[in-house]
Amino acid sequence: MPLERLRVEDLRCIGQAELQFHEQRNYIYGANGAGKTSLLEAIYLLGRGRSFRTRQNKRLIAHGRPALSVYGETVHAGNLHRLGVRLSDAGLETRLDGANAGGIAAMARHLPAHVIEPNTHQLIEGGPSKRRRFLDWGVFHVEHGFLEAWRRYRRVLGQRNAALKRGLETRSWDEPFIEAGNAVHSARQRYFDSLQGAVTAIGEQLTGRAVSLGYRSGWLAAATLAEALDRSRNRDRQLGATQVGPHRADLRIMLDERGVREEASRGQQKLVAAALVLGQVQVFAGAEGYGGVLLVDDPAAELDPGAFSSLMAVLETLPAQLILTGLSQAVLPPGTGFPVFHVEQGTVSIVV
Repeated sequence: MPLERLRVEDLRCIGQAELQFHEQRNYIYGANGAGKTSLLEAIYLLGRGRSFRTRQNKRLIAHGRPALSVYGETVHAGNLHRLGVRLSDAGLETRLDGANAGGIAAMARHLPAHVIEPNTHQLIEGGPSKRRRFLDWGVFHVEHGFLEAWRRYRRVLGQRNAALKRGLETRSWDEPFIEAGNAVHSARQRYFDSLQGAVTAIGEQLTGRAVSLGYRSGWLAAATLAEALDRSRNRDRQLGATQVGPHRADLRIMLDERGVREEASRGQQKLVAAALVLGQVQVFAGAEGYGGVLLVDDPAAELDPGAFSSLMAVLETLPAQLILTGLSQAVLPPGTGFPVFHVEQGTVSIVV
């Protein structure tokens, strides 16, 4: 599923740019603020429907312009697919092979985009919602019935919470809540079982220490969801919201059996977070035969030379298309025979 071609118009400082990518590795260089990260945001927007730098997509639109557009071409099973997004005050429009894509899920199937960037450590430092979103994106790609189960669960959870806020009886919602919740949990658990082995192996390569994961389902492990829901009934009524279930799930991430969030430095957190992302790429490649597109923004940032070398050594072996950015070729030497682009004040030129 490599991205072969990218065209960007009016995204941040990029007025217009077109790039042809290699299916293995690609390098984008430029000074801070030149626009290299904006190109990665464009790819991420095309595959994920949002930026990895801001929650407000409209900030991506170039100043004074009414809209932005991103167009890409991918190859899947020998077939060329055309993807497009347009963002304006009316919202995000998605197109796939000339027709309405019907949402970002269809785009993500054709352009599975992962990212490692300077704020990736937020997977460690951030709240549980960040880790649930990370986990669910991985489950979505390898458990093809997961999206419908997750949507059904969110719908029933919303209905149950609405009843709780109004002081109404919730038992009519309990059975569909438990059924959908168990489906979401089972899919997550199967995915987690694959993910933890990949993260452990890559984490040791990156840090030289023991990295391990734990999965918290959102209720006590000794109980079923039905039992946990029954025990939480009075508390749910008091608080006006459902206190147990997959919407409360989290990942426990440890370094030498200690919590990474509490014990590790920023550089160590970044390496462990990178191991999470790279583990996800490995699991995806195992399920689909190809790891998708990995965007790596300024990998040298906040890493000492040894850690940077370890990260690059793992990237070299990754079964995915790499698109990397750096300040200069001296800091991030490009591989021989792969495209090299230079960005200056929003203008992209090809070097090699």
